[in-house]
Amino acid sequence: MANFAPLKRHMFDCLDRFVEEQRLEPPFLDVGCGAGDVAEHLARRGWRGTAIDASPAAIGRARERLAPYPGVDVRLVRLEELEGVWPTVLMWDVLEHLDDDRAALARVARLMAPGGRLLLAVPSNPREWRWDDDFYGHVRRYTVEDLRTRLEEAGLEAVTFEDFTFPVYWAMRRAYTRLKRAPPPPADAHAATMASATRNAWDLSFVSRIADRSAALWTPVNRLQHRWFRSATGRGHELFALAAKP
Repeated sequence: MANFAPLKRHMFDCLDRFVEEQRLEPPFLDVGCGAGDVAEHLARRGWRGTAIDASPAAIGRARERLAPYPGVDVRLVRLEELEGVWPTVLMWDVLEHLDDDRAALARVARLMAPGGRLLLAVPSNPREWRWDDDFYGHVRRYTVEDLRTRLEEAGLEAVTFEDFTFPVYWAMRRAYTRLKRAPPPPADAHAATMASATRNAWDLSFVSRIADRSAALWTPVNRLQHRWFRSATGRGHELFALAAKP
């Protein structure tokens, strides 16, 4: 559901708050950049950085989107092949696709500058597993405790965990995945993962078009949800985790 425009705007608003409150700094590394929308958001702030993905289809879209921003280096490369050091690393909707998420976090930690920050967005709460998890090639959902343990194993310190879906987007996803018939399952999780940046489980285009023109409605909803429910990490279906490298 992250492709639903109001939720995507809410995620970017949360990113902007993290930048200001946690003093995140460029250059950035966007791991699993997909179509490049997160990197584009930071580039519009004047940030330079690097966006990587292992999917040729995703990188093709990212290069088109980021062509106006020469300060962003878009690379078709696997995480384990990357070299360099960055003060800010982002992994949005990536970790849940990886068979060995511990190795990925350990690799990311080595790419972070001392004092650097990692901002993760991951699907949360295993009981929230629905057909769209299979559609996108997810391997798991996380609890805060699971994620905290994995971060500590990688040598990182968990700073904060924040839900950004409960109750509004959580309820919408619950209703949608119950009412809409599940599409045929993918051949395997890897194939679904490689195509995830170019597929959209949320295909109510008419509803999306109306919602996209209703910022006056969604802006206060997002603000109230962030104010009152960001700590509801055990109730929603996706969360942010911010970690620091000592």
